[in-house]
Amino acid sequence: MSGYVEKTLGTGEDIEYRAHFNWTYSFWPLVWLLISITPIVILAYAQFSAGLPWSQLAVAWYIFFAGLLVGVIQFLGHMIVLWTTEIVVTTFRFVYKTGLVSRNTQEVSLNKIEEITLQQSIWGRIFDYGSLTLRGTGVGVITLPNIDEPIKVRRVIENAKSNLRGVSSPSEDDED
Repeated sequence: MSGYVEKTLGTGEDIEYRAHFNWTYSFWPLVWLLISITPIVILAYAQFSAGLPWSQLAVAWYIFFAGLLVGVIQFLGHMIVLWTTEIVVTTFRFVYKTGLVSRNTQEVSLNKIEEITLQQSIWGRIFDYGSLTLRGTGVGVITLPNIDEPIKVRRVIENAKSNLRGVSSPSEDDED
């Protein structure tokens, strides 16, 4: 299945970079899913090792399955966000698209980006993730949460802006 960006590329426009969320973005939804599974595993072990009939623990099973359902729904909702979000730098623009049924896109021409702000905590420095905020002329603010390699994404945007202006850009192999 081709994505939104591939369908909207203009003539002579190519994808320069596709950014992704860091694994830490999914950490808490995964923890809550595991927490919702744990009571069922414990109950199953207790019931089958003790040889108790279903009827004695039926209420506990219903409660724990309700908790599991909540955990699964929350986790699937988060995964749908991950699967349907596109963060792309093309040769002419920056695109941030979210949504499965409805679609929300924020796009800005590279030459209209005035400021890129990086926010990175200590954990973000250790695990190489952070938030980027792009401010552009007439666009407002685009905030990207917990993306992988935010410094690389910033460098790709700056290099694409330089290439758009026809100015030679530093090598992408240079590290900060």
